Amino acid sequence: MDISKFAEQLLTNFATLKYQGTLFADAIAKSYKYNKEHYAVDRNLVDQTMWQHIRSGIEAFLSLYAQLETYRLPFRVVELKIALVAYVLHDLHKVQELHKKVGSEYDRALEELEGLGKELCKGLDIETLPAAFLRVAAVSSLSNKLGDFSLLSGEYRWTHIYFWVKLMDKLASITSIAECQKGRTLYNLGHLLKQLLPPKLTQAMRIEFHQTQEIRGMITTLLHNGLATIMKEWGYYPWLRFGDGTLYITFKSQELPAKEVVIEHLIQMFQQTMGSRVDEVNEEDLFDRATFRCQTLAFALYSDPEDFSALFYRIFRKQSLGSKQFPEDKKDRFDAKRLKAYKVDHLAELYAKLGMNSSPSEDFREKWAFTAKYFAALQRLLQRLYKISSGEAMQMIAEYLGLTVTDILEVVPESMQSNSRRFDVAIWLSYRYLMSTRVDGYEVLQVPIEDIYLHVRQMATEFLQDKVTAERCIEIAESEMKLHEELHNYFAEEVTLSWERKRSLNLLQAKELLKPKTRSQKRICNICNRQILSGVDLVIKAPVIQDDVQVFSNRLLPKEKSVSALHWCGVCAFEYSLRQIYKMGSPGKYGASRQIHLFAVPSFQLTDHSLIELYEDLDDDFTSLNLHKSRNLPTWQMPFVEENVEVLREHLKTHFRRYHEYLQITLAERGKLPSTGDVMNAGLPGNIMLFTFHCYSNSATLVRTREEAWMKALTVALSLHTIYGFRIMVTEKAFLPLSEIKDIRYAIHLDAPPYKVAKLLGTAEERGDTDFIVPVENAKELIYRLAYLWEIHQTVHPLDYSKPTDKNISTILHQLEVHPLSGAYFFKRCCTEKNFTSPSFIRSCKQIDEYKGGAMVSLAQKIALATLALYKPSTKQDGRAHRYENLYRIIVKGIKEGRRDKESLCGAVHKRLERLKGQQLGYVPSPIDTDKVMELVNLVYDEFFSGVCNESIMKLNQKENQLADGIYFAIHLERQKEFMEKDKNQD
Repeated sequence: MDISKFAEQLLTNFATLKYQGTLFADAIAKSYKYNKEHYAVDRNLVDQTMWQHIRSGIEAFLSLYAQLETYRLPFRVVELKIALVAYVLHDLHKVQELHKKVGSEYDRALEELEGLGKELCKGLDIETLPAAFLRVAAVSSLSNKLGDFSLLSGEYRWTHIYFWVKLMDKLASITSIAECQKGRTLYNLGHLLKQLLPPKLTQAMRIEFHQTQEIRGMITTLLHNGLATIMKEWGYYPWLRFGDGTLYITFKSQELPAKEVVIEHLIQMFQQTMGSRVDEVNEEDLFDRATFRCQTLAFALYSDPEDFSALFYRIFRKQSLGSKQFPEDKKDRFDAKRLKAYKVDHLAELYAKLGMNSSPSEDFREKWAFTAKYFAALQRLLQRLYKISSGEAMQMIAEYLGLTVTDILEVVPESMQSNSRRFDVAIWLSYRYLMSTRVDGYEVLQVPIEDIYLHVRQMATEFLQDKVTAERCIEIAESEMKLHEELHNYFAEEVTLSWERKRSLNLLQAKELLKPKTRSQKRICNICNRQILSGVDLVIKAPVIQDDVQVFSNRLLPKEKSVSALHWCGVCAFEYSLRQIYKMGSPGKYGASRQIHLFAVPSFQLTDHSLIELYEDLDDDFTSLNLHKSRNLPTWQMPFVEENVEVLREHLKTHFRRYHEYLQITLAERGKLPSTGDVMNAGLPGNIMLFTFHCYSNSATLVRTREEAWMKALTVALSLHTIYGFRIMVTEKAFLPLSEIKDIRYAIHLDAPPYKVAKLLGTAEERGDTDFIVPVENAKELIYRLAYLWEIHQTVHPLDYSKPTDKNISTILHQLEVHPLSGAYFFKRCCTEKNFTSPSFIRSCKQIDEYKGGAMVSLAQKIALATLALYKPSTKQDGRAHRYENLYRIIVKGIKEGRRDKESLCGAVHKRLERLKGQQLGYVPSPIDTDKVMELVNLVYDEFFSGVCNESIMKLNQKENQLADGIYFAIHLERQKEFMEKDKNQD
């Protein structure tokens, strides 16, 4: 078995290895909260599970080994395999050390270590390593560093193996490139490699890095990937990829490129990347239908006449129903005010003035609508290409077609010609064109509408042949976005190279900073505070912010729900453009949809091998969560609530893959996604990954809610953390409000979640931080809690296919907050409404009660058992709540009536039991045990009324029904348990 397959099988075995009854892979390897009071504020700790720690070290080893293989070094493969096994087990002591703050590898008996080693090595071509070596190789700060090598045999080079274990552990413990900027990280790596490799190799060895602190999204990912490609070309292998940069290694004396050369190469790669994705871009993102103008991005992507003619064709062939009444489809297009500007009273009079038929057929009107809008787009394109007026552009089109347009320009008012949202000249000129042109010798009225579309497109392609050129398109894109200059400045500011660490500064002009608050501030980016270059076309600003704007800058006066006052630099605009190119936009209607952005960084690093796996799983991918039972897909929460899957990572990967396949089939069958639904888009894999979760709707009556969107986004974030170990920032902001990777310390960070979702995270004391975070210690517990809530939700609120949303999750969260026994409440509600209660639903209700109920759960259980000792009520559906809660309600009623004598309360219970004997509503043992009656009264009076309610009738009224729900739930479970035991005994 070669080393790669050995490592893969070893990780598979490790994923199921149990230690002290729990999966070792689920233990905590690194925690930001660990021993917080004994560390400096800037200590080098971020959240990481044992699975990610072990996997990171092994993959870092494999990445290095792949490079070393080319030098044919005399490695003994069996020693490398021993090192891998030892590395997997070397952190056993941390299971105890992290929790008790004491312990070491010496706490384990050698026999125990050998047993774990044998279990780990099942199916591998190696016997378990000597347990004594684990004590040598372990790196606990609470034990000797080297142990006792004299206990080991002379069969292997144990010191050599020891340094391999040390190297893997060192590599897996590097959190970021920022560590390499200071301290001894690079020196220590070099020292360990010198212990393992021959001097001839290490003399030429160089370890370099690049770093960038800022996180934007797609730009950041492409920046890291581009730099890795450039460094490969210069002979430097990208060894480890971190969220803030990449560590490179070479064993040859290689020259390094100057930073200016790297930046120019990067800009070229960005441009090539955009060109390679041109077919993936949604045409709606390249064209503004309201003004008939191409977006600046279109000129960055397109450079051929056919590109623009095809774009207009695809845009305008999607005709609306009103096109059959064109140009009267818009009532205000030719209303009395507009006609007065034309100096006519009626539209028919205007038709006559222009020599037109006043009542064309519907078929002709549809063809006319397409052609008029196409002409308007051509007019705007010519204006951009030649910097001419609208009238001059229409003259060029008319001359090419051999038509007269002078009289039209005289009739159409100047104010309408200069209005960017009107296209009157194009309407009248297109009419003349349709009346004069022939398609294969036939008049327009005699050919199908699609033939007219293609005819106009072909005409436009020929017309633009000598007008649209690559040079001119680049010039327009550069003049409006100044992309080359913006990217050059940005890379010079943000990128640090280990061999050239000098960075530029984006200095804001003092006069801009000192300006008083205004409605607009055009020279400073309201997103990232960078200076906006002079001459940049600010028309592209509006689409960047896709949410309702309240206040986005401390330098602007607030302007509610409007982005008209905001401006941004070319880098922010380019980031938005890249998201459109990579299909990160919402498939739903603005105002009815919600978007949550998930910025993910690796924990701690990626290699080329793990990056390939991410490409296979996530590249250009979209998927979602299935939270309701269906014939096609299992629910996301199934393994959590049924407790039948040990390795959750594989289930979650399978779930996302199957839902992706389901959406692909839906797209193939329908040509589009469902009109309302949820979808997660994964950005380009790399050092930083951007995921966008869309709760979308195309109906104004189905508005998606924040609670629903955030609950699903949190579920996705915890799933991604479980699968890949990402540390994730979840935010509604399209741009990350952090400037450094190291600020993402915990497993999950939430940026201003809704109140009900934030309550799920626990109190600040429980979290250990005032921010809304999920520490790695709490991640598994929270993902299970979400699964229980989703299972309760899909049972209580089955999916309505006419309104396929999950907004009612808000009611689940509300009850969780106000009701200490919310699980019992939902169970009772389902029973009352005669809904089916599955075992997974019952288990979910129990788990939620245990999480939230506290002492009320045990009290309800005690009262239920005391009740059953006196009376076993019938489990028939009708009247079940009355029977289950009968004795409890009698005692509470007596307390409310002012009875404080327990004997009196016992008498009321005794009387009720006597009545129940003859009602056939259950079984009452005879004779009635007065001691058990007193026990029940004591529980209700002492523990509930006195202990919980502090003998307050007001509190009793508040909590009576809450405890009644818990008693109902407990009695029902006990009765079902009795029936199961009875059936078992009969069998």
